[in-house]
Order: sequence, then structure tokens, then C-alpha cells
Amino acid sequence: MASFDPKAWLWFLSSYAPLWVMLGLRFKPSGLRAGLIVFGLICFAVAALLLIRRSDERPSNTTLTITGDAGGEVSGYLAAYLLPFLTVDTPRVTDGLAYVIFVLVAGLVYVRSDLMQINPTVYILNRRVLRATIPVGEGTREVFVISRRNPRAGAVLKGERFADRVYIDHRER
Repeated sequence: MASFDPKAWLWFLSSYAPLWVMLGLRFKPSGLRAGLIVFGLICFAVAALLLIRRSDERPSNTTLTITGDAGGEVSGYLAAYLLPFLTVDTPRVTDGLAYVIFVLVAGLVYVRSDLMQINPTVYILNRRVLRATIPVGEGTREVFVISRRNPRAGAVLKGERFADRVYIDHRER
């Protein structure tokens, strides 16, 4: 069994930051409403903090060659954002349990697969996800880079490793 990675789970929860706010707006019980909206705002802040870590906390300074945009992968992930429109405005305990199970299953898939580059909150924070390659031995490996910039295919930039196949553009700060 894989070890628990708090950063991966925080990144996953932040990927649903807009969803938490939408659910909060949808539910009628005021405590639940306020709690979900506050949680969503906290998740936005967590995403921003994870993206602006100090450069000395980043484990690499890798040369990345941009190959294209990876934004299309986010569109499939957004299907989960339909959840607020399928909810009841006053959820029962069983509804809440179903939502928790959904989030746990989605989270397990997210953190145990190569989905770290898919985070719609990145786009709300004025960044984009790009495809890139890094040199590995005699060849290259496809990775993703989160950047404020929109470099053309073939552009070379420096990035710090964020997750297994995800890098943050060095010029983010």
C-alpha cells in the first residue's frame, strides 16, 4: 500500500475548491452552507500556497521543453463539478455519506494515479498546464508544467519538481 502523502491530498482537495463553494451555495442548512464555502476558500488558499513555495523548498531545477497545452485534460475532470446540480438542497445524513464516499474514491484515484496535473483551480489562479519533455538518459520523458506564461511549443524553460510528472515554471515568483 502506498504511503499517505499529505501534499497530494491537499492538492486533490484544492482541485475541487470551486465545487466546495458551489455546494455551499446550493445547500440550505446555514451551517453546512457556511462550512463548505469557507472550506472552498481555504482550498483556494492551499492551492496558491502550494504553487508559491519558496524556491529553496523545491527539489529540482529541470530544463523543460514545451510541447503543447494540456488544458483539455481538465475538461473531463470537470464532469465531477456537476455534483451540485444533482444534490438536494437539504441533504440527509445518507446524502452526506454518499458525498464523502465519492470524494474519498475520487481522492484515492487522484493521488494514486498520474492526475496531479489536473487541477481546475490552477486556471482560476491565473495559471495554465502545459505539456513538456525533460531529458532522461539518452531520451526524454513527458511531463506537465504549471505556468503563468503561455510559451510556444519548442520553448525551453526551467522548472521545479512539484509531483512525479508535474513541474512548476521557475519564473512563477
